[in-house]
Amino acid sequence: MALHLKRRKAAIAVWLAACLLAGEAVAPAARGSGETLAEKHRSANTLKPIAYASYTEQQLPAYDDAIAKLMAEGKRDTAGLRLSLPASAYSGYGGSASGTDAAAAAAPQLRTGIGDKREETLLWTEKTDWIEWTFDVPESGFYELELTYYPVEGSRTAIERSVSLDGAFPFNEAQRLTMPRLWGDQGTVTVNNQGDDVRPKQSEVPRWETARLTDGEGKYAEPLRFYAERGKRTLRMGRLREPVALAAVALVSPEPVPAYAELKKRYEANGLVPAKAEPVKVQAEQTAYKTDPSLRMETNSDPRVEPKADGYQRLNTMGGWRWRKGGQQIVWTFEVPETGLYRIGLKTGQWWGDGLPVYRRIEIDGTVPFRELQEYKFPYGRDWRLETLGDGSGEYEFALSKGTHTIRMTVQVGPYGEIVDSLNGTIRGIADLLRSIQMVTGSTPDPNYRYELEKRIPGLLGDVNKIGDELEGQMEKLRALTGRSPAIVHSLAGVRDQFRSMAANPDRIPGQLEDLAASQTKLGSWLLGLGDSPLALDYFWIAPAGAEKPVVRSNVWQRTAVMFKNFWRSFTKNYDQIGNTPDGSQTSIDVWVGNGREWAQLVKELADESFTPQSGIAVNVNTIPAGQLGVGHVNTLLLALSSGEAPDAAIGVDGTLPAEFAFRDAVVNLNRFEDYREAASWFLPGALIPFRYNGGDYALPETQDFNVLFYRKDLLAELGLGIPETWDDLLSMLPALQRSGMDAYVPSTIDPFLYQQGGSFYNADGSESGLSTPEAYQAFKKWTDLYTNYGVPIQADFFSRMRADKMPIGLAGYQMYVQLSTAAPELAGRWAIAPAPGTRRADGTIDRTSGGGLKASLIFKQSKRQAESWAFLKWWMSRETQAQFGRELESLLGVEARWNTANVAAFRELPWRKEDLAAFEEQWKWFREQPVVLGGYFTGRHLGNAWNRVVLSGQNPRESLEEAVKEIDKELRLKRQEYAVERPSGEKGGKREGD
Repeated sequence: MALHLKRRKAAIAVWLAACLLAGEAVAPAARGSGETLAEKHRSANTLKPIAYASYTEQQLPAYDDAIAKLMAEGKRDTAGLRLSLPASAYSGYGGSASGTDAAAAAAPQLRTGIGDKREETLLWTEKTDWIEWTFDVPESGFYELELTYYPVEGSRTAIERSVSLDGAFPFNEAQRLTMPRLWGDQGTVTVNNQGDDVRPKQSEVPRWETARLTDGEGKYAEPLRFYAERGKRTLRMGRLREPVALAAVALVSPEPVPAYAELKKRYEANGLVPAKAEPVKVQAEQTAYKTDPSLRMETNSDPRVEPKADGYQRLNTMGGWRWRKGGQQIVWTFEVPETGLYRIGLKTGQWWGDGLPVYRRIEIDGTVPFRELQEYKFPYGRDWRLETLGDGSGEYEFALSKGTHTIRMTVQVGPYGEIVDSLNGTIRGIADLLRSIQMVTGSTPDPNYRYELEKRIPGLLGDVNKIGDELEGQMEKLRALTGRSPAIVHSLAGVRDQFRSMAANPDRIPGQLEDLAASQTKLGSWLLGLGDSPLALDYFWIAPAGAEKPVVRSNVWQRTAVMFKNFWRSFTKNYDQIGNTPDGSQTSIDVWVGNGREWAQLVKELADESFTPQSGIAVNVNTIPAGQLGVGHVNTLLLALSSGEAPDAAIGVDGTLPAEFAFRDAVVNLNRFEDYREAASWFLPGALIPFRYNGGDYALPETQDFNVLFYRKDLLAELGLGIPETWDDLLSMLPALQRSGMDAYVPSTIDPFLYQQGGSFYNADGSESGLSTPEAYQAFKKWTDLYTNYGVPIQADFFSRMRADKMPIGLAGYQMYVQLSTAAPELAGRWAIAPAPGTRRADGTIDRTSGGGLKASLIFKQSKRQAESWAFLKWWMSRETQAQFGRELESLLGVEARWNTANVAAFRELPWRKEDLAAFEEQWKWFREQPVVLGGYFTGRHLGNAWNRVVLSGQNPRESLEEAVKEIDKELRLKRQEYAVERPSGEKGGKREGD
């Protein structure tokens, strides 16, 4: 009997184990709604998988690694060779056009008279995708690529081309190389009626330039080298951005740069002696030209800075924070009265970066005279200092002939480039480590289970220790650069200790997954500023040896005197307003800006530079916190309107505010201006919908957001998945993602489903909800099915999960693009964007219609300067102003502040990658924002409640939506009664105008 019971128990145990194993095997595929939906869509995934090697930017070795490998193989520089071809002697070209005339359309144009060249040159426009030249290379070795180019008129951004040899990119940087445009001051500094200087406008200074290509980011001190074998070699350049004219293309041998000690011997051999002339002082703000229009004169109140500010805003320095990005160049001219040896000093301010030095490449008359100036170090300091160029053994001397010379300074990343690359590798290592751990533990490990990760993941402890060692190595490099431990070293030490602790206590690793993810984010944010190299200049001091050096530091008494002058001026100067103020003899308008002070300051500067001189209208700019230019609560703007003290115009207001204030007859109908239609044509038609009411148009869109598809190229390639074009395509990918422990992200909004089903939010006059239609029900069902049937996460941090390899695809807006571009350096080249998935129509086209978010510019009805305010709005939202504002804002605050202007032409002029802009432009075609109606704020609230009832409580979708419609209609009716708005008799509804 006992034996029989034992056998029964054993059989039951085997049966239970089999059931558990079967359930475990099925569970990943059955996630969400069960096996039926997974099977339904598994065979539907017919998208062409992404080929890893077919990326627009292939994963290639960095330049320094590629060159080091070739040199280890015995490859060397050539010497004394110049292989030059006229650009017109191309051997091949191609374009993206199709049809019988495609080849002729893609042909480069040959023109004479470009710039000051009379001979024939090649004009390369957007119709030509690539051009090839064939060289007969006499000797194997390294060459540099020299181009003679002219920046023809375009969108004011830098010219970008790719370079390949014999059909292959030699290194990663060759996929995107830059030919900068040149910029200069248009006119001279003027003074406003407060006594403050006003910057001159920046204008392009087009000219023929002959330059050897560099990496453009300041990572490498010398021009890029290309290895070419002896024989016929084909050099291809691909167009990435901007037109250009080319006169010559040449492969030239690298020019060896001597050390200073060697050059000094040449001076002595040639009998050069120090000049006997008086010192020459060159004010740094007086530049010849620069490669970035955002590099401008800056102000400094120190009493020793020239010219002295003396209580006013004086444009007396150059560079500063704006002059921090690798590759930015500034050029000055100066004259010396006699031939001889001179020393060069620079009055510099370098108080950024918490103790880290910055680097510049310094060229005299177009060349680096000796190696020590390829990456010259400017140390950190809290005050102004005179940096006389030199090293520990003494000050350098420069041989200068009588007459005019140039000095060019280029931002170099210097040794930080290697540190940044290493830390990027560390971040990727953390991502790989996190992914391997979560493959065992899942995203939410059981705290009571012992996973024994060190046994289940081969090499785990070695990888953890390696990351700690890598961080320690970078800390030592940073200490060596500064001679102390800056703040970033202490920050890195905290992450290093975290990994050392994990290695010592591997059982605790499953409970530290959030710490691992946080360490990625921390390292990414620290890397953002590590390559920044700002430097302020007051003047250059060029003098023979022995000349008395100027005093550059102010003392406490001088600073105290400035403080008292500023104190007395505070009684007469209006510090609430930014910049120039009217003196009573000039027409003026008041403009409130709903962004930060930096944004408002830039608006004022641009207005003083161009709008006021052109129109004669002065602009008073006041900055208001963003929340004070919205609706739904008492705020500064509402109080100003109620008291009759509203400004003339406001920019940066919430997108729902114009219509809400139009209901109250508080804003101006812009279509009463004759040229409104012209101004409205600058924007997407769907972006104007929220500003319409009762036949009027009450604002211009300022910025706009819209969703696109973000995806990890490497992970989708690994899974054999393609880029979804439709919602069905995306659903068909879910089983494969979920089997691999991954998810897709879809933001919780009904807009795309509603519009793509042919539905609308309201009827024609906004008196009833449009969500009672069959189209609306289908949209609501599709929306909620994502979460109830397909297992799409209800809530997720898309950015963090994409970095952690857990969410390789999803829909998101502008902020996600900025985050990935700036805060996830380890993913560079591994992610891309595409148009959002849509719904396939009967004719085969894909409807991608969806909305986004807007900010707006408007005029208040209380204004007595409505025509002048309209002139300001047209200037502010014009292509030229928006493009310039976007470039300068990004230069000031970084890529994280890239301006998502609603002006379509200006948006195209911002520094987008070619492939990203193409995705944006495709999605633009389908942009359609939600209309704003009386009581419409209840629509979002009740739609959210309906979604909660279905997804969280399991209610029937139709019942939940009908309940929401009933509540929405009730509120719409109440609001229309409150505002005495009656529905026209006999009208049965339909779609609202513009919806």
